[in-house]
Amino acid sequence: MNDFNQDMQNLLNAYDSNWEDYLILREQFIEKYSLSVEKLQEQLNTAKKALTEIKNAEYHFAEGYNYDSDVIFINGQEYSPDKFQEIAHDALAAIGGVDLVKVVEG
Repeated sequence: MNDFNQDMQNLLNAYDSNWEDYLILREQFIEKYSLSVEKLQEQLNTAKKALTEIKNAEYHFAEGYNYDSDVIFINGQEYSPDKFQEIAHDALAAIGGVDLVKVVEG
């Protein structure tokens, strides 16, 4: 059983048997998992910021650069600058960092 499930079970057991223990465990539970949520939110915000910067980056290339044939290498994979930005956009969409709703005028 993972920590969350065990903590929840302990909380429910205390609720059924000892009100004072329940109140103490409840406060500990709230503090423990509130901090976890805050940490995850901080990590998510950091990822959104980095991906947004990649998606919105303006690439400036040296003279002689061929935008259509040159690539960006990441871990041995080849990506065009457009594809690189598309990947960042899709990742942002997956984590809720981009509004993908399109308004269709009729």
